[in-house]
Amino acid sequence: MDADQQGLFSLCIIVKNEEAVLARCLDSVSGLMDEIIIVDTGSTDGTVSVAGRYTEKIFSYPWEDDFAAARNYSFEQAAMPYVIWMDADELLAAPEAAKLARLKLQLAQEREAVDVVWLGTRLFADSEKAASASLPVYTARRPRMVRRERNFRWHGRVHEDLDIGIAAELNTDIWIEHRPVAVHTCRNRTILERWMAEEGRGEGRVLFHYANECFEDREFITAAGSYEQLLSEPSGYREDRITACLRLAECYRQLGDAEKRLNSLFRSFRYGLPQADICCAAAGFFEERREWDSAVYWYLQAIARQKDGAGNRPVSQACYTWLPHVLVSRCYAAAGEWEQAWLHNERALTYLPGDQVLLGNRSKLQAARDIRRDI
Repeated sequence: MDADQQGLFSLCIIVKNEEAVLARCLDSVSGLMDEIIIVDTGSTDGTVSVAGRYTEKIFSYPWEDDFAAARNYSFEQAAMPYVIWMDADELLAAPEAAKLARLKLQLAQEREAVDVVWLGTRLFADSEKAASASLPVYTARRPRMVRRERNFRWHGRVHEDLDIGIAAELNTDIWIEHRPVAVHTCRNRTILERWMAEEGRGEGRVLFHYANECFEDREFITAAGSYEQLLSEPSGYREDRITACLRLAECYRQLGDAEKRLNSLFRSFRYGLPQADICCAAAGFFEERREWDSAVYWYLQAIARQKDGAGNRPVSQACYTWLPHVLVSRCYAAAGEWEQAWLHNERALTYLPGDQVLLGNRSKLQAARDIRRDI
């Protein structure tokens, strides 16, 4: 297939009142797309006008609090061999666009078709600084591109999932940036509560997402109860359960229950080896108690686990880069181990070379090392 002549990529986006960010998104990817499909679910601002600068394929879809239904409708309008989905508040930075261009050429030349392509997502969560933030807060991986003829379908009214079943998959090192300018916790929680009321219960991923929304609303008692209910179910997604254990521990921290806090973290080990963010949380428990040896142990475990990643679940990027170095440096300093404190502060600076706090720590720790050597 000649991708330039016959076309390869259909981009599908569902929108509602995205005038502020839609052009940013489409500017970043429009040169790579052979077809852009915008499904508007009831905008009252200039979203449709913005979309019209990039495509004629703009469709209206009645909004019924069902993201999966809207995404499925957008996929149904696609005509190219591969369908890519994005949200309006996402974008593809220039280096990542170059990678996607190379992937496009590769897919056009493949004899055996790839069914599903996974891309990473980097979330820059501070909406007020979204235009300029340089470090992601969370990262995750999701199936972003699928072969149209396989007719993959979305499921879930909110926090929807693309059901890929058994498919020929390709993992890539391409990263999409998610830079939100709005918070949708209230909307999402309303949809989930209505959904659970109609079903007469909350379970599985619906319960998991409801717990997360309560957690974001700082309703820790409700969130903890929902996470506990989720973890008592006989089966479920491994990644969801690990995240539930981590957030349940934070709920108990906020509620002042130290025993349940630590037990929740250790409970995550049922679902696999300790992961970096879990280890950081365990270390934090012991650091707060000024048990420096235990805190250092778990921060070092976090550092050792960084290279293994966390699969596809959303994780704190800081826990997988600079944060455990900063925190273990602080613990070493509190214990008077200046050489190790200085070493880990230096390692943190490799991730944050211009950070003024770390640069200040460098001077203080160097002075402490010099005094120690003179003794």
